[in-house]
Amino acid sequence: MSTQLGALVRLAQESWVGCCWDTEFGSYRLNLRGLLSRQAWVAARATRGEESQCWRQAAEWLAVVESDARTAAEYARSALQSFESGELAVAIRLFDQASALAAKYPVSVGYVACRSLCEELSCGDPATA
Repeated sequence: MSTQLGALVRLAQESWVGCCWDTEFGSYRLNLRGLLSRQAWVAARATRGEESQCWRQAAEWLAVVESDARTAAEYARSALQSFESGELAVAIRLFDQASALAAKYPVSVGYVACRSLCEELSCGDPATA
């Protein structure tokens, strides 16, 4: 049963690692979709003035998005381990934390689906109920 949940967790983790949606960031209305913070830092160093400042702000924002994505992925990894150990309440709380981070952004990741599947699987297994 945890194989199905593990696959869903991996899919959610791979779906969101950074900015995976269109943006119009800052005064230059930068589309940061698919860019990493390190790439934005390169653009900040390669430009001057207001454009450079816009790229610097974008790099800082992308770093936060990337950090939130990594943290959510870690919550989900820990949730899966908790589920496999029979700690359903802990698993659900961790999936909720991952979902809360994802909810800050327009991402369609499956941490909510992971929580739902966790509950469904535990209802069918007396050892984890």
